[in-house]
Amino acid sequence: MPSTRNKADVEYAVMLAVLNFQKKFMQSNYSHVQVQLLENQIVVDLTRTAPIPAAERLAQTQEGQAQLKQMHQSLFTAGQDILKKQLEEILGRKISEMVTDLEPLSGKNTIVIRRNEAIFSPP
Repeated sequence: MPSTRNKADVEYAVMLAVLNFQKKFMQSNYSHVQVQLLENQIVVDLTRTAPIPAAERLAQTQEGQAQLKQMHQSLFTAGQDILKKQLEEILGRKISEMVTDLEPLSGKNTIVIRRNEAIFSPP
């Protein structure tokens, strides 16, 4: 990562990469994205543009919520290498782990990107 990039630039680049991945691979649209760049992890919270009617209906039961979470996890796992590669290019560092969690009732999606070392070192 070039030393001229500040924390806001990195957060913005991560946000664009995650939104692009969500739109193109996961086929999901989000209206609000929050990126938190912490010492050794990045937390990305995404809120849907609009609820998906079928997902809303499925989320009305515990079993349905579990199915939605499992489907979301499986889709993310299937394409996480695409996102990981983009993020490693942005960060200029290797990522050790990426996890995702979906809150079925709200549709909020959280992605946590972890490294074994600091993600961002200010100049």
